[in-house]
Amino acid sequence: MTQARISVASFEAATVLILLTVALQPAFAVAVASLVPLLHGLFLLGSFVLAHHFLRLWYRVAGHLLFTLVALVLVTEIIVHHYTTLHLNRFVLSLLAQPQALEQIGLTWTPVLLLLGSLAGLIIAAQYYHKSFLLAGKSVLAGTLTALALSQGLYAFFLYQRDMSLPDIQRHLVFFSGLHAYHAEGLFSPILGPRPANPFAYSYKDKTASQAGSPAWEIEEPRNILLIVVDSMRAKDIRENPQIAPNLLNWGQSGFVSLQHSSVSNCTHFGMHTLFTGELPTTFADARHGTTSVGVFAALAENGYSLTSAEAQSLDWYDIAHTYLPNTVRKVSGSQDAAARDQFVAEQTISILNEKQSRPWAHLAYFSGPHFFYDYNEPVTITGYQEKIRETDALIGQMLDQLKTSGTLENALVIITSDHGEQLPGEGAVGHGSILNDAQTTVPLVILGANTPSNWIRGHQDILPFIKTELGAAPRGAKPQSVQILAGCDYEFPNSFAVISDGERIDFSFEDGLLWPVSPATGVKQAPDKIRDAGILLIDLLKAPQARP
Repeated sequence: MTQARISVASFEAATVLILLTVALQPAFAVAVASLVPLLHGLFLLGSFVLAHHFLRLWYRVAGHLLFTLVALVLVTEIIVHHYTTLHLNRFVLSLLAQPQALEQIGLTWTPVLLLLGSLAGLIIAAQYYHKSFLLAGKSVLAGTLTALALSQGLYAFFLYQRDMSLPDIQRHLVFFSGLHAYHAEGLFSPILGPRPANPFAYSYKDKTASQAGSPAWEIEEPRNILLIVVDSMRAKDIRENPQIAPNLLNWGQSGFVSLQHSSVSNCTHFGMHTLFTGELPTTFADARHGTTSVGVFAALAENGYSLTSAEAQSLDWYDIAHTYLPNTVRKVSGSQDAAARDQFVAEQTISILNEKQSRPWAHLAYFSGPHFFYDYNEPVTITGYQEKIRETDALIGQMLDQLKTSGTLENALVIITSDHGEQLPGEGAVGHGSILNDAQTTVPLVILGANTPSNWIRGHQDILPFIKTELGAAPRGAKPQSVQILAGCDYEFPNSFAVISDGERIDFSFEDGLLWPVSPATGVKQAPDKIRDAGILLIDLLKAPQARP
């Protein structure tokens, strides 16, 4: 009996094969676990071939639409990863659903034109190249299902074996979902025997309870607070060339300035969470979906403070304003021009704070600053980024000068910092949210008007305890943290961590409740006992996020 055959469009199949190869290439490593992305790619290719064939039989245009959609997704994935080292996932797609998404993301025309040009070229070529060949339908179906079963089975087996090459492969394995480690061990343990308990396993429900809202602050020494946050301003450039930020450094001479301050995370919603709550981003989901606001402004609202903000871009981004700015009178710029937005913030801040206040006040001035794409010119350059730092520095300097002249800064605590850093062209990626490195997580910090020591502050996690001390709501005597934690950006829960102690750093990826030690880029082998100690410390912090390492 003759086996049913399917018609495979040569151009479309070859194009999808090439695009899949490029998209999955980052997941390949010199390891046996690379069989997983190989088999996963074969499954995706077989699925396309089958779906394309049957759609063309039903309605030829439907086949063209499927090819267009698949090509669009794959080309977008390739371009996104090329520019940012990120992948198309829930987090990246969620960015597009946020208010002022294009301004926040800083989308330039280069990747857009590249995407549209590539897609148009593929669609046009497909119209003129109609060659096809026949394959046995049952064989294609069997091969596709076999590739699926093997990719899932091997993935589960490597999870059971705790293969150390798997986390990096998994991080780059696009369009893939596999068994949880718990189920993988349940599948193979009856056959191969149980595995020893995993000290890096942590059971969580996608969120960890925030303690930032309790107990209520008892403020004994009310002070006015001006919090200035500049988006995407890293400290690296100011350290190397102090002339680009003379105002911040000059103001810092009369207070405290640090160019080694940690933003703890590498994106806005996580960085702002830690800045306002003093907690790791592990509690972000709980805070975001909670019934009450949390953090510094929430505590000040309970103590009768007048709360205001001036925002270059709306802080409705990931519900930041709803979560951390209760009872706040907000002024949000509607301009599409970054320079105009920042000018708006400076002018509104001066206008708001120069009004006579009958109550203590707290004000947030949120500047767009050197947020991507820096100078609105193509190509994006480090020079353009540094020029935006210079412009923002001058604007903040003018604003502070006017506030000082009017007497507004008397009895005011001023804190100037950034939500996260930035990585620039020529440094391996563009933007932030991708790598926990100095460029993306080390930001400036300037503190003015402090009545208590501030030289112990190392990161955003220290800002809330410092403010409490300044207001007499906590005892003095805070000390630097012996251990620093960095948390990698994702949708609502970090996908990676770094533990920094005594000059050593140990990195972990985090997936489905499991910490996986990540080999350092230097290639230097780390002591197993130090990896274990760092992992257990992280697990303890995840269980008690309000604790300080």
